[in-house]
Amino acid sequence: MRCEQSRQWMSLALDNLLTEEEKAQLRAHLKECVGCRAEWRLLRMAQRVMATTPPVPMPYDLVPIVMERVKALQRERQVSLWRFWSVRPWRWALAVAMPFVLMAAILVGWRGWRSEPAPSESFYLSAHVVNAARTTAAPAFAPISLALSSVQFVGDETQ
Repeated sequence: MRCEQSRQWMSLALDNLLTEEEKAQLRAHLKECVGCRAEWRLLRMAQRVMATTPPVPMPYDLVPIVMERVKALQRERQVSLWRFWSVRPWRWALAVAMPFVLMAAILVGWRGWRSEPAPSESFYLSAHVVNAARTTAAPAFAPISLALSSVQFVGDETQ
């Protein structure tokens, strides 16, 4: 048995809600586990103290005092919500404008996502700059640079 389960069973045992088999398993765990045994002793002592302590009489005016405090908290909450919006009117404008801004951002983003971007000219020009004269510096890339130098690129009218 794990200690978490024994803690739950301790509470149930104090209320006499365990079966005989569960009580036996709890007793076996309490014999083995020092921490749970100490907790069980504290729980039983607290139960005895609570059982022997006479109940304290409730003040006759407790209910009206509590209810007045609850009403005061409700009034305070209503005032604070109104003050939140009334003191700073820009919050109303922000609350109204935010859905429109989000919809515009979604529409613009979707249009950009659906259309494929045109290839940039810088790619063609940078690829065309590679020529056969530079292949001596990096012979491993010679076939690639020679192939790129012989391809006709868009916007290239010198050849």
